[in-house]
Formats: sequence, structure tokens, C-alpha cells
Amino acid sequence: MSALPRILGGGRGRSVALLVVLALGQAAATGLAAFATRDVFAAFRAPAAALPWLALCALAATGLIIGALRFYERLTAEKVGQHFAAALRMKLFKHMARVSARDLAARRNGALALRFVGDLTAVRAWVSLGLARLISALIVLPIATGVLFYMNPEIGLAVAVPVAAGLVLSALLGPRLGPAHRRLRSRRARLAADMSERIPHAPELRLLGRMQIETRRLQTRTEKLVDAALIRARGAALLRAIPDVISGIAATCVFGVALWRDLPAAEAAGALAAVGLMLQPMRALAGVWDRHRAWRIAREKCLNLLMVPKLEIERDEDVTLPPALPNLIFADVSAGALTDMTATALPGQRIGIIGGNGAGKSTLLSLAAGLEHPEAGQVLMGDLSPAALSPRERRETIALIGARSPVLKGSLRRALTMGVQGRPSDAQILELADDFGLSKVVRRLGGLDGTVAEAGRNLSAGELRRVLLTRAALSKPRLLLMDEPDDALDQDGPALVQKLIEDCDATTLLITHNMRIARMMDVLWRVEDGRIVETGAPDDLLVDTDLT
Repeated sequence: MSALPRILGGGRGRSVALLVVLALGQAAATGLAAFATRDVFAAFRAPAAALPWLALCALAATGLIIGALRFYERLTAEKVGQHFAAALRMKLFKHMARVSARDLAARRNGALALRFVGDLTAVRAWVSLGLARLISALIVLPIATGVLFYMNPEIGLAVAVPVAAGLVLSALLGPRLGPAHRRLRSRRARLAADMSERIPHAPELRLLGRMQIETRRLQTRTEKLVDAALIRARGAALLRAIPDVISGIAATCVFGVALWRDLPAAEAAGALAAVGLMLQPMRALAGVWDRHRAWRIAREKCLNLLMVPKLEIERDEDVTLPPALPNLIFADVSAGALTDMTATALPGQRIGIIGGNGAGKSTLLSLAAGLEHPEAGQVLMGDLSPAALSPRERRETIALIGARSPVLKGSLRRALTMGVQGRPSDAQILELADDFGLSKVVRRLGGLDGTVAEAGRNLSAGELRRVLLTRAALSKPRLLLMDEPDDALDQDGPALVQKLIEDCDATTLLITHNMRIARMMDVLWRVEDGRIVETGAPDDLLVDTDLT
């Protein structure tokens, strides 16, 4: 199981040590403020005496010192929290890039988004607002209590008892926030998943007359979320109310002991100052429980995500991929819909894959690309599994055009060259873009620096497919994998596919239902019920009817 990054790793340990130093400084300033307050009030009993300038200056200075130390504590804690959340975010992202396409597709987009947003927010809050304040409270409270005992043991004991009782009560109530946080997170995840699924299709849902039904569903989810949030807020508010109650009781105890034992008013004033300065770390400590419960749940979910098996295959250092692509072998492969499939693609061979929906054709391409592991059997590119290729070998070897091929927000140049080994010149990019019918897109977007929207939403479906064909042509792959490459294209589609195949001279596996494209292939594999049931030349397998 892959573990989370260490909170003290990555240089964060030095920042945590600084938090300890800042907390010690606050504790020292708190003690100094208590003694300065005592000396100032003592001066009231001797009106003829000179003003206690030293005590007054010390009191003013401690206020500035405590304020400055808390300011830097907050900045340092935020730095630690942000860096830790960033390290975890990168670890999760890199891990998800290594899992199988099937495992990733099985997870709802909204739930994954919550992991990278909501859960990481809880992680950051625990480190920057929870752990840091816990350190501060565990240092300031004992030292402040010690100062009270030094001033007057009876007052110290009178204050220590309610403070200890408050801490014990917080410790008893804090864990009860766990179920509330878990319920809130679960309902937030469901609502996030539902919203992310429906928002992109809202106009179409209205067209289908589903708005009332979907709105009612979302409203029900929202009401459940609100109920869970109120339950958590009630528990958190109760914890945060305890320090205020305790400070009132502690102040009463100070007055009571001072009056009972006829102590000097100055000692009572100094003790009250210390109690007042203890209030902030007590409040912070109460909030720590809330953040810790959220952190534990977020940590559990992140660990579960990191437990998803990665597509990692041990590779012998002596085994390399030869310059010329070797045979691509499927040996008794079972995965998804495929069952005990055996086949070999020879170097440079153009193979068309035909068959009905759900037969396992797309799974076959995912296995060839190294995006999935076979559940049984082997997929080999010579002596190597496609999943064992290095990032450089993948870029130099494989180009995949499929329904999930990414087009990210950014420049048109970036969309056309993503995953391309080396840096083709703008002239090369524009030439191929023109060859694949993108001249109008280039002009409309304002050249290669023009912006392509998220998921290519400012491009038509056909233009997106042309972008992918151009990208594959620029890649010059040795293994070309295409899933319905003419999908969404007009009558020029087969000609564009043919141009790509002929220009790159790669071993090609191409899924198609287009008879014209199928006839361009050297050989066809007909896949049915997870097996290759028939192979042969296009003229031998095809009849003058549409492919199924």
C-alpha cells in the first residue's frame, strides 16, 4: 500500500520546529504579561510612588510580541499545510495516472473531484489550523498554568481544576464529531457527483423534460447535506463553547480564592491576565478536534485511493525495445469482455478490428496501449509488456486515438502537440493541420496561440477528431491505435484516416464500423463475445453490407 507523504518530510520539519519556537515565545510572553499586570495593579496601592514604567512597557511589549508571534505562526502553519496538501495532491495524481483505465472509469468524476478538493482542504486545514494550534496550545497552556502556580499556588490550583475539566470534556466530546463528519462527507460526495454528472447535460435534460425530476433529486440531496452540516456544526459549536464557559469559571475561581484568602488585588489581576491569555489556545484546542475528525476521514479516503493497484510491471534492465517495433502478441488474454484471446500483430501490419458492440474491441486497444493489465495471459511487445514502457518509450512508440483522448484547455499548439516527442516547428504543425482540414480552425482561433477551451468545447466533434488525427501524425508512432477514427467526421473521414495510416507506416490496430476504412486494412480481426472468431483479408471477410 502506498502511504501518504510524511508531514515532517520535504523540508516541512524545519517549519514545524519553527512553530514550536513561536509557541514557546508566546508562552514566555504570556507569563511576562501576567507578571507585568500584577506589578501595574500593585502600583495602585502606592499612589505616591512613581509610575511603573517598566511594567507598563513590558505589558505593551508583550501584546506586540504575542500578536507578532501569532501572525508568523499562522503564516508558517499555512505554509506547512499548503506544501503538505500539494505533496499529497501530486502523489494522488501520479498514482491515478498509473492505474488501469477500467479502474479509473469505475469511479464517478464528482467523487474524484471531492478527493482533490474537499479532502485535500481537510488535510490542509488539519496541518495548518489543527496540528499547528495543537502544538501552540500544548506549550502555552502548561506554561501559563505554571505561571499561575508560581504567582500563587492556591490560585493556580483553582484555575487548573476547571481548565483540566474542560480539556477532559473536550476529549470526551471530540471523537463524537467523527460520525457527523463521515455523514457530512458522504452526502457532500453524493451531491458533488450528481451535480458534476448533470451540469454538462443541463440543456439536454431540459429538452428531455427531466428538469423537475432532476431538480427534486438534487433538492433532496441538498436537504440531507444541510441536515448533516447542521449536526456537525452543532457538535463543533459545543466544543468551541467549552473554553468560554471554562474561562468564566476560572475567573470566578480567581476572584473567589483572592477574596477568601484576602490576597492582594495585584495577584488576582495578574492571574486574570494569564487566564485571559489562556483563552485563545483553549479555543484553538477545541477546534483541533473538529479538524482532526475531518482529517482522519480524508486520510482514510486518500489511502483507499492510493490502494488502487498501479499498472507497474518489473522490467529487466537488460530488456530494451528495439528500434523496429517487434510483434505485438496477445497470448491467452482475458480482460473485461475478452476471454482467452490469442493473436499476433506483425510489424507494419494494418489490422482492422470489427465486431458488435461490447465484444471487447476497445479493451483490446487499451491492453495494447498499456492502459490496462490483462486479468490472465500476457500482452507483449517483443519481450516487453506495453505497461512496462518508460514515458519516453511510450511517446516515441504509441499513438492512441479514442473517445477518451485528452484535449486540455490551452493553446491550439498544445492541443496538437500533446505527447509528441520533440518540438515540431510551427511550420510543420500548420502544414499537417492543413492536411487534416484544420485551416479554418486555425484562422478562427487566431493561429496556433489561439485558445482551445476545456475538453475542446469550442471545437465541433469533427474538429476535435481532426485535432487528434493531426496529433497522431505529428507523433510519428510505431504503433498506431485507433478507435472509430472517422467518428464525427464528414465524407472526408476515410481519406484522412488513410492518409494517417500511409504516412506514419506504423503497426496499426483500428476499430471500425466503416466498410470503406475496413477495406484499407491488410487483415481484419472479427471479435465476438470476447474472442477473435475470424481473421482474414477484407475481401474474404466483408460483404457489401454495413459492418456490425
